[in-house]
Amino acid sequence: MTKSTEPSELVRAMRLNCGLSLRQLALRAQTSAPTLSTYETGGHEPRLSTLHRLADAAGCDLVVELHPRLTHPERRDLEIHRAVAEKLRVDPEDIRRRALAKIVRGRLSDPDGHSAAYDDAWEGLLNGPLEALLATMISTDQAARDLRQASPFAGALADAERLEIIQRVYTGFHERARAR
Repeated sequence: MTKSTEPSELVRAMRLNCGLSLRQLALRAQTSAPTLSTYETGGHEPRLSTLHRLADAAGCDLVVELHPRLTHPERRDLEIHRAVAEKLRVDPEDIRRRALAKIVRGRLSDPDGHSAAYDDAWEGLLNGPLEALLATMISTDQAARDLRQASPFAGALADAERLEIIQRVYTGFHERARAR
């Protein structure tokens, strides 16, 4: 249905999903149409219990998930990997070959194997299906966040591309911080 963190968007999506008017959903949810309208326009935020009641009345399941926010370096690394993923879609063989060569060089410079788990994971992804590699590169789950810390894709982007991404992420990070 929808992935949103804004209650107004959730309430509107619930109503549209079930194909009911404000008045009809309000009747089912035992509330008033003006109250629903206020929720939809963001004039007032419903409590979580109210969202559950509205979802039930709309024939939906409300699923609440928590995800840790990406730190500034994690957001930067994610955006860099998104750009590399786009290059992989265009020329997968060259990017894969260079990344695998970087892993080999890294293993030679790390005789104690401090990065072996990351190298093994990347090597498996690089030798596996392209879609699995791409999905991991742009995932925000903790395993992917950790894996990006030992990325074999250095040099996949030109310096200008990389600097543009870093600047964009830096600007966006500070704009979000000021908004809080």
